[in-house]
Amino acid sequence: MLPDTPPLTPAPDLPPSDYHALDAFRYQIRRFLHFSEEAARAEGLEPQQHQLLLAIRGSREPGGPTVGSLAAHLLIRHHSAVGLVDRLADRGLVERSRGAGDRRQVRVHLTPDGSEKLRLLSKIHRAELRTTGPLLVGALGALLVRASATLEEDSVVIP
Repeated sequence: MLPDTPPLTPAPDLPPSDYHALDAFRYQIRRFLHFSEEAARAEGLEPQQHQLLLAIRGSREPGGPTVGSLAAHLLIRHHSAVGLVDRLADRGLVERSRGAGDRRQVRVHLTPDGSEKLRLLSKIHRAELRTTGPLLVGALGALLVRASATLEEDSVVIP
């Protein structure tokens, strides 16, 4: 402990309903992610490769996303994004092009095979969300209700 620093006082515990809501939300997220990972593997892709294909297709960057923006979007290091792009390019699912204004920029695009693979996986995911989406939304709704109630309780000032 630093000198002249008062000891931290423990935060008050949350009510059990908050823990239940957090657990239910986390479970629904993990359940969908598990489905997504298995669906990608069934199509011969690693989960991050599927995420990269989706990030490329979902990008709104004119000329396609750069490797750097893909890394930022996927929350990975630049060299990891380069490796993902390399492996997908070797499989013919993505291609690189140099930026027109800045030749140092590398833009990434889906090939027709990459687009088809992503289209198939996206249809499978959309079908899964028709079933599990309401459970995820319900868990998030319960969590937000609990969080809102906790904020109101914490902000009540008793004279």
